[in-house]
Amino acid sequence: MTLLELIESKNAKTAAWVAEDPANRWAGMITTDLDHWAEYGVHTAEDYERYELETFIYEGHKDAFGVKGRHYDFSSMSMDELRAEADYISDAVARQMDAERKQEEEDLASFKALVQRTIEMGAGDEETALRWLTQDETFYHSQDVEHFVWSHGILFTDYGRQLVKQLTNLVEYKHAA
Repeated sequence: MTLLELIESKNAKTAAWVAEDPANRWAGMITTDLDHWAEYGVHTAEDYERYELETFIYEGHKDAFGVKGRHYDFSSMSMDELRAEADYISDAVARQMDAERKQEEEDLASFKALVQRTIEMGAGDEETALRWLTQDETFYHSQDVEHFVWSHGILFTDYGRQLVKQLTNLVEYKHAA
């Protein structure tokens, strides 16, 4: 298979995937400009596979370990070594995502428990509890509300998104002087 055939095949698969649910899916296409790929030293389908593996390892290292994989000497690695490292990175990313999901669940339970304790300590209801919990905070903009929710580790949960909406209408904003 030529490089162009490989790219066209990948683009066709991507287009079909998007077409399955166009209201909820989007994706970019891989350029078919072979001069573009030549600038990266990619001339064959095998070169492209190597390029993809190197990019995945380099970028995936950040998702797995918090920093990009700048330490790799890709040119000295065989395709088998690249594939093995890509598998290792993929597993490490999965473990990290699982750890983040568990932490998010713990943070969510902790925040909900805080709200419940505040209600029990006299707030009486969730809205009052949230007012009490935010009364010592300074909010200039809705981004400050997002930061408050983020600081509790729950911004990217369904509850956190709803909480941002609720707090946006609940907190008092100060105007910068």
